[in-house]
Amino acid sequence: MRKFFVSGAVCLSLMATAAQAAVVYSASVETGSRANIGAAGFFAPGAAADGARVAYDDVPVNNLILGSNTSLEVTKVTVGIRRLAGAPATDVSLFWTGLTTGTTPPDTQIDTPGNLIGTASLGVAGASVTTLVSAGDGVTPLFTVPLNSTLISGFGSFAVGVRLSSTDPLNGWRLTTPSAGFANAGTALWAHDPNGTSGIAGAPTEIGPFNFGAAPAPAATMYIIVEGNPVPEPSSLGLLGMAGLALVRRRR
Repeated sequence: MRKFFVSGAVCLSLMATAAQAAVVYSASVETGSRANIGAAGFFAPGAAADGARVAYDDVPVNNLILGSNTSLEVTKVTVGIRRLAGAPATDVSLFWTGLTTGTTPPDTQIDTPGNLIGTASLGVAGASVTTLVSAGDGVTPLFTVPLNSTLISGFGSFAVGVRLSSTDPLNGWRLTTPSAGFANAGTALWAHDPNGTSGIAGAPTEIGPFNFGAAPAPAATMYIIVEGNPVPEPSSLGLLGMAGLALVRRRR
């Protein structure tokens, strides 16, 4: 029996059902940038802050890893939240969603609303730090997702999302470059803006794909590590169990 912890206080128990999974995607080489899409004026000057927005980054899994499999049984998701000294407390919620190509605007490739994996609470940051927020133990399935094979050629893709309850830009999802051995062909982000507060004309609830402008602006690749097992088809599109979120602080 394995135990999962939420912020070191709440404990849920799930029976492990699979062998240790492998890292199938990693973008964890940090840059000097972070993004909080809930911040005021993020999408348009003068637009209000909104902590309900969810940022999504694509997770392209190389076909060399997938073989003939078309879905992924995910056992662990880790994201990096960059916090500068004095950053206010924030809840970090993790989501997953599928990707659909050939959509008609204003629909985008992300399938919304996404699926909540879990939420962790971070206190006030005493120093500048990248906090790693993880769901799952790398063994027990969290969810199984069908992969999109046409969004990025040579990859099967889905998306991981982050919502920060704090709209203060001192908190942000860390931007990265791809880790060695995990090519990332995607350099775009998407957003779910459920309240339509972005300030973009028409107030769409789905935004993207977007990036951070022309070079030398950083590529829109976010801190994500995914562990899992490629499988032929999804055994379940819902969560198989709510795994707690573990927090690992890495000081820089």
